[in-house]
Amino acid sequence: MKKMLLSAALAACLAAPAMAEDFSLQSAFGKGLPIIGPGADRFVERVSALTGGSVNFEHLGAGELSPPFEILDNVGLGAIDAGWSYAAYASGKAPAAALFGSMPFGPDAIKYVSWLHHGGGLELWREIYEPFNVVPTACGVIISEAGGWFTKEIESPDDLKGLNIRIGGLGGAVLAKMGANAMSLPVGEISTSLETGRLDATELSFPMVDSLLGFNKVAKHYYFPGWHQPSGFMEFYMNKDKWDALSDAERMAIETTCADINLFTIGTAVAGQQSHLEAFRADGVDIKRFPESVVEALRAATAEVYAEKSAEDPMFKCVVESYETFSAAYDEYATLSSLN
Repeated sequence: MKKMLLSAALAACLAAPAMAEDFSLQSAFGKGLPIIGPGADRFVERVSALTGGSVNFEHLGAGELSPPFEILDNVGLGAIDAGWSYAAYASGKAPAAALFGSMPFGPDAIKYVSWLHHGGGLELWREIYEPFNVVPTACGVIISEAGGWFTKEIESPDDLKGLNIRIGGLGGAVLAKMGANAMSLPVGEISTSLETGRLDATELSFPMVDSLLGFNKVAKHYYFPGWHQPSGFMEFYMNKDKWDALSDAERMAIETTCADINLFTIGTAVAGQQSHLEAFRADGVDIKRFPESVVEALRAATAEVYAEKSAEDPMFKCVVESYETFSAAYDEYATLSSLN
């Protein structure tokens, strides 16, 4: 009888669900930001569902526990369990991280995801973040942004010289090479800075997001393409010690959910831009593409920036070469398959 009771108790113990764990997830962005905020909420909900409630994240909006640029360090130290951010924010500590936020004149969303998961990109990203004691992955894909809002018309590369433009990362380095003054400003200061003349131009996102900030009231020239960010990644990263302590199934649930978020963000964004473009036009905004001479000058300046950064940082060079190798193989089939 005693053996039977012990066996029954052991079986019940083994069948019991794992102890639920609650983790903080600090976002670099406001919860109300379209696509990005709902994407984080969807992540939280689905990870909990896939793990049967054993892993639960609390989505914290910008600044609730940590300023955006300090999330990486705080997650690495274990003060926060996980972050929801943008890799270019880490470029001051690791220049190659910028290439996982966006690549000027780089891939569209599908090609970016393909390189990340099938061309060695994710392995390089995790190597770059290893010194910070965090484990990253893409958890949301940003479609091509707009080229930016300008208070005056841009007709030639010379029109960029001397412009004060809010843009960061590699795009800012490219525009600086073109003679512009690349500036970093909090989102909340952009519209006022355009209105007062502190800024002549700004980039932020695509129409769905830009419409929330009122740029169309103070800058009437809206340019495309978003050469500086043909696509971009949102990133989820977790403290490595806490990541390693999860079970294989729990880690798989997080990575599977991030794959779902990648599809969710692409689909939601692509389907949601037209109505905002129509509203901008109705408000007197001139929506157009940059002249080809401007695009080609930006392309040439981008090549110079890539060459300089690669010479300065071996990992930056390694990531660029990884992408270029993948791109050559990808592009041949894409060209053969094109209907254009």
